[in-house]
Amino acid sequence: MQKCVDCVISGKNLDYKDLLVIKKEAEDFNLRGTTFFKDDGSVKIVAEGEEEILEKFIKNIKEDANVFAFVENFSVKWSNSKSEFDNFSIS
Repeated sequence: MQKCVDCVISGKNLDYKDLLVIKKEAEDFNLRGTTFFKDDGSVKIVAEGEEEILEKFIKNIKEDANVFAFVENFSVKWSNSKSEFDNFSIS
């Protein structure tokens, strides 16, 4: 079933390399969506795909979070897919 995850990663020293890691992971899983920096410096991820694949993606990102600097919070919200993305991009 197609689902959507809305994730926010907050921490210290997050930078553009982190967005590149997220984009590569998403592309490896053939997910659609986007990632970008929010005004407060946290990283937002919106990804759409099969629920099982999204679960693996989130697990990988959480494991990669150790590479991302010091992660203070990693939140995930699930919803139904709106099929609003054609690929995965950095905004």
